[in-house]
Order: sequence, then C-alpha cells, then structure tokens
Amino acid sequence: MPSAVTSPHLPAPGGFYSPAVRAGNLLFLSGQLPLDAHGRLVSGGIVEQTNQVLANLQHLLHAAGADLTHLVQVTIYVAGIEHWPLVNSTYAAFLAAVPVPPARAVVPVPELHYGALVEMQAIATINV
Repeated sequence: MPSAVTSPHLPAPGGFYSPAVRAGNLLFLSGQLPLDAHGRLVSGGIVEQTNQVLANLQHLLHAAGADLTHLVQVTIYVAGIEHWPLVNSTYAAFLAAVPVPPARAVVPVPELHYGALVEMQAIATINV
C-alpha cells in the first residue's frame, strides 16, 4: 500500500497531492519548487532557486530514510533554457558526492508556478 512522505522543512502542498509517495522500495518525489518552509519563493536568482529545490528534494529523501545517493531519476523543468548552464553546474555541485549520478531529463518550459525558474521531480530507491 502506498504511503505519503512529508517533511516539516517544506510548505504544505498547494493542491491535492503528496510531496512524496513511497510504494515498496520506490519513492516518487513530486515536483519541488524553490519555496522555503513557509511557502515563500526564495530570493536570488537561478543558483539560489536551484539550491532550494535540491534541498527540498533532500528533505523529502531524509524523511523517507534515504539520501541523494538513492536518486535514480530526476526531471528538471527550467523556465528559459538560458538558465540551463547555471542549473546544470549547481546541480552537479550539489550532487558531487553521489557516486552514480541519476538519470535525468531537462524540459524547457515557458513558465512555472509563482514565477519560479526551476522545478524538479524525482524517483529514488529506498530500503523496504
């Protein structure tokens, strides 16, 4: 039976969804925006937003008893492909200690919720 995973470090969902769902040894992480625990868009540019999104994914992983090394797939939505070089370098630095980088897709989009520049969703494996 699937179970929801939440973290006190994230804002409450703004719609009808779970921040993450554990199903067996898989963890499906919903799209994370660069929002702080109070639901505010972080200040700064694409680097700060990318770091916040990655921190939000990390909070959900920790809540499920996992970490960044458990990521197997990440989808990145970026509002404006011109941001991609900084998103990529920030992502690489954040995951530098991960021995096997997760599979990844990058999807340029015209806009994201709340004026965010980046959003990421992921799938991880976890111990049952």
